[in-house]
Amino acid sequence: MSQGSVEYLDHMTDAYLRIRGSNLEEAFEYAGKGLVGTMYELEGIETNKQVLITAGGKDLENLLFDWLDKILLIVLIDRIIMSEFKVKIIHDDKTGHYAIHGYGKGEQINQDRHELKVEIKGITYHEMKILDNKDKEEVMLEYIVDL
Repeated sequence: MSQGSVEYLDHMTDAYLRIRGSNLEEAFEYAGKGLVGTMYELEGIETNKQVLITAGGKDLENLLFDWLDKILLIVLIDRIIMSEFKVKIIHDDKTGHYAIHGYGKGEQINQDRHELKVEIKGITYHEMKILDNKDKEEVMLEYIVDL
């Protein structure tokens, strides 16, 4: 059963997000949803476009940063607003590196339907956390985006 959620926490100048998922992959999916939800209202987004997204990292924090950065670039450059994400996280035991093979579903941004709430300048490593609470069967992510 999914227990994924996105929580927007108080922060003086930036957006501070807390994400919960029943496992690491679900948490990363909700992290993408939280990022896009910071910029746009996600309710009513049609999921008629599927965009492949790959990311990589030397550790999980680096992977999360790259995943969020790739999503931000798709929104800003390709002008696609995504409200659903699916990921598969792969760990290479030889190198210790991680990779994501996933996709986002959404639609082309239409200024008549999609009003920008706030512009994100970039993803930051500041206060980034990934906590795996196996007792609760929950993974919690926290990250800040620069507005």
